[in-house]
Amino acid sequence: MGPFDRGILVLYTVTLTLLFLALGAFLGGWSDPVQRLWSEVNTPGYREILWVLLVVYIIMGLRLLWRGLKPERKRQAVVHEGGLGQVRVSLTAIESLAEKVTAAVPGIKEVKAKVESSPRGIALHLKLITVPDINIPAVSEDIQCEVKDSIKNVVGIAVSEVRVAVESFKASKPRVE
Repeated sequence: MGPFDRGILVLYTVTLTLLFLALGAFLGGWSDPVQRLWSEVNTPGYREILWVLLVVYIIMGLRLLWRGLKPERKRQAVVHEGGLGQVRVSLTAIESLAEKVTAAVPGIKEVKAKVESSPRGIALHLKLITVPDINIPAVSEDIQCEVKDSIKNVVGIAVSEVRVAVESFKASKPRVE
């Protein structure tokens, strides 16, 4: 739930709480202040405002209902279902594994991985920063095989696709001693 929806929820909750407190006061015998407030609000100048507020609160209530019933997208992948239950590995952990495997390849300076679920397994998108003097097609093919094999061996999930995108080149600086 985002900040907009949380703000709506706070406003909606405070308003409903105040309305129910007024109803409780009315049912508890304190009808004079509640009737005086109602007669003040029920004047012809305030009726239009009450209709607008009613529509706004109905829309807010419907939005909160929709957000409450809408299933949230989970970033997990089911690996194995056994007699004792499910084993789950988060997609963030798979991204981390792919980044570690890719960073170990010579010539790779930086890597950022993104994992997406697909019906045939998972798809990985790797964004790389490399040194300028490597053979990119050969290194990319090595990275694709390494990442696919590592994730299959460690996590047990089939990798359907590994996309490699070289975003930039970074020259390695010689060490000064």
